[in-house]
Amino acid sequence: MPDPVLRPFRPGDAPAIAELHARHAAADQVDVHSTMERLPDPDGVRRLIAAADWAVVAVDRSGSPAGWGSLRSWTEVDGTRVHLTGGYVAPPARRQGLGGRLLREAEAVAARLAAGHTDGPVVLGGNASTVQPDRMALLERSGYRQVFTMVEMEHDGSPVRPRQLPAGVTVRAATIADVPALFELTARAWAGRPFYALPTVDELRDWFRRSEPGMFEVATIGVRLVGLVAVSRTPARTEIESVQIDPDLQRRGLATAMLTGTLNTLIGAGAGPIRLHTEGLDPVGARTLYERLGFRVVREYRRYRKPLDR
Repeated sequence: MPDPVLRPFRPGDAPAIAELHARHAAADQVDVHSTMERLPDPDGVRRLIAAADWAVVAVDRSGSPAGWGSLRSWTEVDGTRVHLTGGYVAPPARRQGLGGRLLREAEAVAARLAAGHTDGPVVLGGNASTVQPDRMALLERSGYRQVFTMVEMEHDGSPVRPRQLPAGVTVRAATIADVPALFELTARAWAGRPFYALPTVDELRDWFRRSEPGMFEVATIGVRLVGLVAVSRTPARTEIESVQIDPDLQRRGLATAMLTGTLNTLIGAGAGPIRLHTEGLDPVGARTLYERLGFRVVREYRRYRKPLDR
């Protein structure tokens, strides 16, 4: 059979790409409750492509999609420029070289985009989960090395013992007016951490507007914002999207107190699967805290990188 043809992604491709993923969801072991790798709908495909620097569709001789590839880029807080290669090959087209073609095309585009970049290191990135052995093998054969891991966790549904807030701390519902203070909190909480791109104030404001602010709680000492627990809901899951604690209040029980209150409220309201994701190597103790409160790992997501030759 002739090799699939790679052509630029077109806006009208989104429904066919979403249908391709849906058709192979069982073979791909798609987790319908996942917070990290959700089955894309047409709007989700369009958003992914809108954020990409480059995107192609692989079509067979009938004109039907057999896969796709993409590249998107950002600069992390330490100045590292990341070019993330992405893609998908449908099961019938796997192990025939298509994944390698898509990866090499993305890398070539990244090299052109990176030409002349002198402000810091430039790397290629690639992602794969533990149910994607072909993707992991392709990245490793291509010189990528695992640099960190994310884990997705689900709560066991049992009530948790409430904890007291630290002295002087109060908790209230968040409002859109909290966004500038939330930006400052996020910058402090993530200072010095690798593999992280700080969102802008506008991005945080957009996040609030897309979400249910009534499910966001902030902790304050006087007028100072020192903590956040943000929750979102879909028909498939309830997600604890973000837990942010000011470094001055870390390891003093604030995260535990806020999370136990949130979890008991959600469990009492009959929430469906409660999910979150965090760093697998547990650099600041978040995973340990979540396990202590009844969360267990359901899937691992490996993040790979390699230097970009320029």
